[in-house]
Amino acid sequence: MFEVFTKITTSFVLVAFLTSAVYADQIKESNLKLPSLPGYNRPTSATYKIDNFSLSGTSAASAATAAVKKYVLPNGLACLTLEAPNENLVVLDYLVRCGVSQEGSNLQGYNFLILKMLNNRISDDSEGDDVVEITGTLVDDGASADYSRLSITTSPVNYMFMLRRLCKAVSNPNFSEAELQRAREQTLNRMGEGGGTSDQLYDIFLSCFYRLHPYKRSPQVVPVILKRATAADVSAYFKNNFTPDRTVITAAGRLNGQRVRTEVASDCSALIPAREKILEVQWEPQASEKEVYLYSQSELAWVLLGYQAPSLQSSDYAPMQVIYGALGAGLSSRLWTQLRENRGLAYEVGAKYPELLGPSHLLCHVITKPGSVGVARRRMLAEIDKLKKDGMSELELAETKEKLLGMYLLERESMSGRALHLGMAELSGAGYESDARKLQELQRVTVDDVKRVANEYLREPTLIMARPGGRFYFDW
Repeated sequence: MFEVFTKITTSFVLVAFLTSAVYADQIKESNLKLPSLPGYNRPTSATYKIDNFSLSGTSAASAATAAVKKYVLPNGLACLTLEAPNENLVVLDYLVRCGVSQEGSNLQGYNFLILKMLNNRISDDSEGDDVVEITGTLVDDGASADYSRLSITTSPVNYMFMLRRLCKAVSNPNFSEAELQRAREQTLNRMGEGGGTSDQLYDIFLSCFYRLHPYKRSPQVVPVILKRATAADVSAYFKNNFTPDRTVITAAGRLNGQRVRTEVASDCSALIPAREKILEVQWEPQASEKEVYLYSQSELAWVLLGYQAPSLQSSDYAPMQVIYGALGAGLSSRLWTQLRENRGLAYEVGAKYPELLGPSHLLCHVITKPGSVGVARRRMLAEIDKLKKDGMSELELAETKEKLLGMYLLERESMSGRALHLGMAELSGAGYESDARKLQELQRVTVDDVKRVANEYLREPTLIMARPGGRFYFDW
């Protein structure tokens, strides 16, 4: 979820295999039986309808509408349960609407510290044993612009035990100096793994694109801030931001939903909701262009082209998804076809359209030769202008919808993926049901919608060009 770029390495043969190109003008009220993948047993009872055609037995949309139960505590904490008897595992997802954009410039990295301390609380018992290892459980954590997430994958035998450990961990808002010191060392050690050039360039793009908006903040932690953080500071941040009314606990898999809801109510009812509302910051795009010289021996160059894009709640979100799919998602996209296949200008081509609660961005990128930056830049801008002027055909629209449908299903193929997207939909304010409605909204997009949204949003670009320094380039 938190990768910088969408790598164009996945074969969309699998996507076509999953979706089989079923559209309303071809088949009326038909059923598409999606094949089971190795190691996964699909539910067979639920059906999810999309306008004039239906998908039978899908592991995402049908489950989201038929099997999810929701319980909200008086303090605002939401608990979602998805019972899937055919699964051989259980996922427990703790998702909080507090991402790196809420940290502030002097608190950068606090979310990572808190998640690591919660992770340690879940993993360690009173005798110092690692219960995660003993029970064969996986615990992962991470933070994005809008959310902080802690995800537990365990067996049906141990899920109640791990749920109690999760609830106990998040119910204690006070962290000790010993907990903080251990988490600080773990976080700084993880920083040593480092981000690549793409991560660094994405940070530069965010800073140029968002300027004063909180989304400009990098997900990378700042060592000096972590080193001067105190347990009291981090505990205060946790109490103010990791509050129950901004939290969703999702349990999915072979479980008893009533037992989960009872446990969460028993352990988390005493949590205190937020006293302050999340501030919404107004922002307008502003064109900018920046050239970055890389101090390395690499013979690669990057071109990043970014535009404003609608938020997750916007009615223009689905049309922009289609634009993203047509321009840069996959081996059939316009940028891949024109820059790599037809002209041989790129080693890698891709696009990114993150699901953000605030103003989002459509970012296209090309990795090319240092001397080809100028022509790659011109070709990328030409493809954008062509889409704005000519729009797309009905055939391209149908093919792009099929591709996006396949991507939607693949993202929710696992229990972890389903739990994450249900939780994100619930925290967006639209309810967990809105995750399934995305398919209906996608199906309703027309070629006129695509052209309108392209002309409204694909303007005032932010352009980042990066290539090895110490040379003269004459490719403009």
